[in-house]
Amino acid sequence: MDNTQKFSGKSDIYEQSRPAYAPALINWLKDELQLGPQTPIADIGAGTGKLTRQLLELDAPVYAVEPNADMRQKMVALLGDLANFHAIATPAEKTGLPNHSVKLITAASAFHWFDANAFRAECQRILCPEGAVCLIWNHRKLDNDINLGFRNIFSRYCPNFSGFSFERQKGTQAIERFFSTAPIEKHFDNPVRYDQAGFVGRALSASYAIIPGDDGYEEFLDALRQLFERYAADGFIEVPHQSVAFLSKV
Repeated sequence: MDNTQKFSGKSDIYEQSRPAYAPALINWLKDELQLGPQTPIADIGAGTGKLTRQLLELDAPVYAVEPNADMRQKMVALLGDLANFHAIATPAEKTGLPNHSVKLITAASAFHWFDANAFRAECQRILCPEGAVCLIWNHRKLDNDINLGFRNIFSRYCPNFSGFSFERQKGTQAIERFFSTAPIEKHFDNPVRYDQAGFVGRALSASYAIIPGDDGYEEFLDALRQLFERYAADGFIEVPHQSVAFLSKV
């Protein structure tokens, strides 16, 4: 399947269950790059606009590049009334933005879907000389039984699961190879609180999650619900996450 279509039909569950990124990460980017109202930002692979809306709080013009129609339409429905928001229906590797027109490029939970070489060339084209790229993930911390249990369930029921996205990228050194100089790496705690519907929905929003009609689907749901019940208190569970960022030039 074309990578740009992997989330078709998942925009509602994605928007409902995927967390935002740590506010401290946004503040760090603002200070590190001196971002302000006149600083153009390109958010590439913007999805439903999870990071886009946080960047818009800087009063900066944000160009949200998202090729998937389902995800982009959800983003436009949520953010389209904001003056500094600009949705672009193109792939990461060919944004159509003018040469040297943005100071910051972000890719939040998206870089692993891109052609890294073509994306690097596009970043070099659209960044201004002092500009930088920030690759971002919400990373499940694996020093706890909740996320280890979550990973075990995916491994058992989802044939396309081969590890969480950030794990795979770090394991192949894809991030370090992308940048021209060693990136600044920052970790910001970003725990996520779910009720049962949100916890299960987060699993179903994954590109590799099986869907209704697939073998084992009901057992998959039951395993997720049992995991939730094992660790929930008063109807909620707090799942350890970090927002992880890599910032450098390309």
